Amino acid sequence: MKNGFDLAVLGVLFVAVIGWVYTPYDPVEQAFMDIRLTGASWNHWLGVDGLGRDVASRLWRAAANTVGMGAAATTGCLLSAVILLALEQGGPAWVRRSIRGVVAAWIGIPVLFVGLLLLVFLRPSPATLVLAAALGSVPLAFRQCRVLWLEQRQALYVTASVVLGASRGHLLRQTLWPNLKIDFLALAKLVFALCILELSGLAFLGLVGDPDFPELGALLRQNQTYVFRQASLVVWPGLTLFVILSLIQLSNIRRDR
Repeated sequence: MKNGFDLAVLGVLFVAVIGWVYTPYDPVEQAFMDIRLTGASWNHWLGVDGLGRDVASRLWRAAANTVGMGAAATTGCLLSAVILLALEQGGPAWVRRSIRGVVAAWIGIPVLFVGLLLLVFLRPSPATLVLAAALGSVPLAFRQCRVLWLEQRQALYVTASVVLGASRGHLLRQTLWPNLKIDFLALAKLVFALCILELSGLAFLGLVGDPDFPELGALLRQNQTYVFRQASLVVWPGLTLFVILSLIQLSNIRRDR
């Protein structure tokens, strides 16, 4: 990778997802009620929360869940956007007009409304929030993918390949994709950051279903009761979310220089 920030992002995300398989203590077990709301110590690096749970373990699992949910939402969003783009570019005129019209209306619908609409038909759960974040980000991803595609498709080197008789498969694999992948990766990072932010916002509003589910936005909501007694319970999940989002954004900024 040409950008050192890409390595930093991958390192932070890798450390985060380790929280799925290892944490110092069980992140949901209320095993330390006798020392609840105590600060950092040798045994509890970030202290103990108001329900007797190890804060570091809970924060680590929350980061893993946030990253995993964000990756799932990003994958669903980009896959949907690419499918829509393929239909829009390869379909008849009425299909192209319909897709552009739907996307133009769709882009004005906030993710919160999408989440609330899904909750009419689905039970509150992390999967429902992932679906809401993915669907809510599709219009942005579609428009950006379309701009990238049209820029490359109209380039002179593509026209030359077509004149020389390149097949559509060869044109996509050997001519278009090598020039698209860098910008597509930057778009994927942007969508990933947006999905993480949207998921955490929806979880903070309590739409995750399980009130005890460890996720960074959910942790902020769960610990806001203790903000004046032990502010670190709110600071740590907020800071973790800030670091993840900042590194993703910095990796895109450094790439553009």
